[in-house]
Amino acid sequence: MKQIPDRIQSLAGRLALAAIALAPLDRLAAAEEKPTSPALTAAAMPGAGLTREQRIQWWREARFGMFIHWGLYAIPAGVWKDKVHATGYSEWIMFGEKIPAKEYEKLAGKFNPVKFDARAWAAIAKKAGMKYMVLTTKHHDGFSMFQSRLTPYNVADATPFKRDVTRELSEACRNSGLRFGCYYSIDRDWYRPQGPGNNYRQNNVWDYPDSTKADFDRYVATFAKPQVEELLTNYRPDLLWFDEIDMKSDAQVEELYQAIRKLRPECVVNSRIQGCRFPARIPPPHCDYITSGDNEILDQAPGFEWENPGSMNTSFGYNQNDHNWVDAKEIVFRLVDIVSKGGNYLLNVGPTSEGLIPQPSIDRLMEVGAWMETNGEAIYGTSPWRVFRDGPLEDEAAQGPNQSLGPPVDIRFTAKGNSLYAICLSWPEKDVLVKALGHKRTPDKTITAVRMLGSKDQIQWRQTDDGLVLSVPRGKPCRHAFVYRIGLSEK
Repeated sequence: MKQIPDRIQSLAGRLALAAIALAPLDRLAAAEEKPTSPALTAAAMPGAGLTREQRIQWWREARFGMFIHWGLYAIPAGVWKDKVHATGYSEWIMFGEKIPAKEYEKLAGKFNPVKFDARAWAAIAKKAGMKYMVLTTKHHDGFSMFQSRLTPYNVADATPFKRDVTRELSEACRNSGLRFGCYYSIDRDWYRPQGPGNNYRQNNVWDYPDSTKADFDRYVATFAKPQVEELLTNYRPDLLWFDEIDMKSDAQVEELYQAIRKLRPECVVNSRIQGCRFPARIPPPHCDYITSGDNEILDQAPGFEWENPGSMNTSFGYNQNDHNWVDAKEIVFRLVDIVSKGGNYLLNVGPTSEGLIPQPSIDRLMEVGAWMETNGEAIYGTSPWRVFRDGPLEDEAAQGPNQSLGPPVDIRFTAKGNSLYAICLSWPEKDVLVKALGHKRTPDKTITAVRMLGSKDQIQWRQTDDGLVLSVPRGKPCRHAFVYRIGLSEK
């Protein structure tokens, strides 16, 4: 994941399983081929000529996906040489501790996730109500979690596990009806010389102090771009999720983007192909949607598709000492808030070196999935409404002294077809007033019906100039946010 320098936290340590000797760094590096890019066969590929609107349709309807940060960093998992880090990005251990590449690569000989089950992971995502999955196929540490002809430093060739986990996950996703995406760290690779880096200074300068910009250009041309083409050709991802720090030139971005479009026109691409900052103009070039900062929820709908990558604790990769878990209720609230502003929520899990998704993550995902079973129609395929929220922060005095109403409730809105979903973030104590649906604010709309998802109770309602007053069912239909579905028609 992206990380700002003053937030970099060194991480590490988890005892490995079995170990085998790896070839030294210089021999592995020498074994890396200097290939040309695979032939581009656009004419033979389905989906040629797709518009962005056609590509993005499935993604826009999905709204909720699973991010997976998994790699060699799952072995140290927050401890390095007895130095314990209870919080922070464990996937950044190589950079944070300035671990020499020759030392870090030995972790590959210990990576043996014998409990990994791609079908079980896909089943967890499905049960959570997620519609797509994105796996870190190469993070900043430079280790490839797929079989690559470009380097032996990959999960199938350099580990005792000897299995292509990207292949297994892509097949498991497709067999279970999930879309599959590949994360790829395009501008940072701490295993290989890439020059001094940009203003972030996030390259490996402890191993390669004399590296120049020419090394980065060579890396892009002979390794990074060809590896992206490998992913497109061999795994046919529905989505490419780039992570970068503004090191590529405009020409390099354009060449990469055109290669993607030729090899897999239907593949959705995020905005970090260009840079990690929020795009200066909308619509941004070279991408299908915007990625916001890690755990950063936008203040309002930007008028373009966007997605928030979120973690369940302070780390994305597995950190054995990080118990700062976000509870399921907060995850639901974040999902609702993001979707009300036209975004998707890509929620992360960090599996262990054994290949297991941590139980606290599974527990939370199952609780969110139960909420989605009742309320998913207010999430999937929805769009932002005229306003995204209503409630106490908007105008706490609006209700006046009317004792029939309870305290103001924080509400988010989503819309689909002729239905408006008013999602209450707390259970209303008495009748709830939806101020955004008063006669004065919606003079062009007629309310046709109201019900609460998951409840059989009839909802009584009346519309005034000040808002729509809704009765409250006798019992809660779910544990967290509560959804009124309101039918609207044109006057």
